Amino acid sequence: MIYSGHDLIETLSNIIKLICNILPCNRIFVISCKPLTLNTSNNSLVALYENLENIIPIAELFQDKEIINLHSQSTYSQTLLNNDSEIEVLLNTYCADTCKNVSMLTIELKINDSCWGWIKLHRSPNSIWLNSEIELLQQISNQISLAIFYKTLMEENLEKEIQIKAETIANEAKTQILANASHGAIIGLISIFDFSTLTNNQKDMINIIQHTSDFVLSIVNEILNITKLDVHQITLVNSTFDLLDLFEKVIEQFTKDVENKQIELILNYDIENLPRYIKSDPERLKQVLFCLLLNSIKFTEADEIVVYVSIKLQKIIDDKESNTHSQAVKKECLLIELHDTGNGHQDSIGLGLSICKNIVTTNGGEFKAESQLGKGSKFWFTWNIDSSLLNNRFNSPISYILPSYIMLKRILVIHPVESARNAILRYLKMVKKVDAFDTPSKGIQEIKNYLELYNHSIYDIVFIRLYEKNKDEVMKVLLELREMDMYGNDLLIIFIVSSGNKGTILAENLISKDGGRVAVIYSSITWQKITTLLSNLRDDAVKNKT
Repeated sequence: MIYSGHDLIETLSNIIKLICNILPCNRIFVISCKPLTLNTSNNSLVALYENLENIIPIAELFQDKEIINLHSQSTYSQTLLNNDSEIEVLLNTYCADTCKNVSMLTIELKINDSCWGWIKLHRSPNSIWLNSEIELLQQISNQISLAIFYKTLMEENLEKEIQIKAETIANEAKTQILANASHGAIIGLISIFDFSTLTNNQKDMINIIQHTSDFVLSIVNEILNITKLDVHQITLVNSTFDLLDLFEKVIEQFTKDVENKQIELILNYDIENLPRYIKSDPERLKQVLFCLLLNSIKFTEADEIVVYVSIKLQKIIDDKESNTHSQAVKKECLLIELHDTGNGHQDSIGLGLSICKNIVTTNGGEFKAESQLGKGSKFWFTWNIDSSLLNNRFNSPISYILPSYIMLKRILVIHPVESARNAILRYLKMVKKVDAFDTPSKGIQEIKNYLELYNHSIYDIVFIRLYEKNKDEVMKVLLELREMDMYGNDLLIIFIVSSGNKGTILAENLISKDGGRVAVIYSSITWQKITTLLSNLRDDAVKNKT
């Protein structure tokens, strides 16, 4: 029966019923401290059988020649336990499940010299266990242990076969999908426009086609990556790339999603300490970021998602020579954190969170996730990079320097989301004067106070977050700012709007009602967007003067 059964749980259930007939007891059960199969959890009750009618009275048990007095039996049990930890006999112990005292015989089930679980028998308290009964149960438990090992091994081999077949099918599916979608033709068509003169709208359309095409291919590749990771076939391919550019491109893929949900997607990037270029596997890093953002956006309906990127020094023990001469060396790695204000759920989307962890682990980093229902989720992971580029020509001290003419400007940031204000302040930290407020009224009051004291305008540039819900308030503030700009300071107002049609239309409506200098920047705000916008505005001003 042990070896012929296909379902291990059903087999164990049938076995303990037969044991109950051979070794009279009122309760017999099997507990596992390790997963029974690849699809079950550990520390669980695997099989249970109770038969209160099949109990031999204690008086009859005492008639057996092998029986000695209770005191001697208790001493024997303790001695047996000391000599063989696989067996435990307790003549009178409390059972929490049945809420009463019992006499219990426990024998350990072992696989590869490690404990898998236990088989336990209960009798009435102070009932004894014969030597022959203990030996018989031990023989049966040895056979059960072998059966569990055999069936677990068979299941693992079956899983590996399925994974290998899945990878083969996925490769064939990829070829078919790309053929049907004419992905190669799309890429070829896009490349024709590389040397063509296009309007800004046409360029935007081409970029959308490019991103969509790449996204389709990434989905197909994710199917392959899942199977490759499961059979440990994935490898990392390192190359030198622009780190900030990678983050910005990943975030841009979610602009429509965050616009539709009206949530803030914020990149807080440590430009003071991070290198501009690094050497690592950019594709694997993008896959992890994409999956985590996809998960957060799905379960976040309001407020914000923040991605923090910083550099972390970690100590690594160098014990190549010997343990006695080992020494700790410092090595740089990226620390990437993602916080959202979603409902706290975590989903296996795209590569899946477990696949993300595998990729990070393959890179030699750590991956952790925590969530609280109704309060959001937090993910963080470390990503090892090649530090040899930190001091070469790619990473000069001016890697993240703003345009020089901006350094002496005075800037006001009005944004209701604290995380967004903090990110913008970090990007503008090198500027002479930067203030930030959560409401327009606070910013206006600061300007008025300064005018009363010094009779002069306090700011040269004002960033204002513009939503559909606050457009009337922003319009009022816009008029007040123009009125207070009495000294011809040529105040520049930059509207921060969501990417997409809604944000563009919203900004254009306000710009049409204003006669001063106005510009638009699309969220998510990044250092690169700010520098590009300010550089272009500077170039336009020079052209106009010329």
